[in-house]
Formats: sequence, structure tokens, C-alpha cells
Amino acid sequence: MTATTPFVLSIEDVPGHSYMHGFHLGTDERVARQIAEGIYHGRVKYGLPVVTVALMRSGKMIDCYGGRWFNAVGA
Repeated sequence: MTATTPFVLSIEDVPGHSYMHGFHLGTDERVARQIAEGIYHGRVKYGLPVVTVALMRSGKMIDCYGGRWFNAVGA
């Protein structure tokens, strides 16, 4: 895994079912997290099903967001 490997997003729309978002989120983790949060909150705003979104890189989950980041400091 290198800094040039793009982040991708997995969306869990109902418990136990997830799919990969159609576009990568770039290579900057800060920006990828902002995009992931925006996608999550956009789905909530428009009443689309969403449980969590997972920030992934090279097939491995980096973090999971469901209103707050799972690995957030002080969580």
C-alpha cells in the first residue's frame, strides 16, 4: 500500500449488505474522509438507505463512518 493507492468507499445500505461506490476518493486521506462523510450525510438527507460507509484502501478497511468515525480519538 502506497500513498498513491486511491481510497475507495464501501456503502452498507442495509445490515449485512454492502457495495462499492463507483468512483475512487483520491489519495489524500483527509479529503477521502470528507467525501465519505458527505456521501453518508447525503444519503441520510435524501432518505436513501445507509447504515455505514467504510473507507477502504488496497482491499483493507481503514475506518468506518456511521455519523462519526469508528477510530476517532476519544471514541
